[in-house]
Amino acid sequence: MLPSQPDYTRPAIDAITHAASAEHDFAGWLADVLANAAARLGSSNALTARRPGSWEASLVDQLVKGTVGYHDELLPSYTGHNPSGQTTN
Repeated sequence: MLPSQPDYTRPAIDAITHAASAEHDFAGWLADVLANAAARLGSSNALTARRPGSWEASLVDQLVKGTVGYHDELLPSYTGHNPSGQTTN
């Protein structure tokens, strides 16, 4: 773990821990969450842009692109969508 954590790290750990306990398909849920984040950022590459060659980025890239397509062709379907399956405006 990094010595200095941003303010969002602890809530993210709490949310992921809760989801891992509650979700029947945690991996699918996580892929959906990352796809939604990519949609908000405008591309799946935006998730790993700061460290594109790292092994961590490679694994995130595989998970997200397996969900939204290798050319983000399904990314627009995640705009206004949340992981619970309900659309938002």
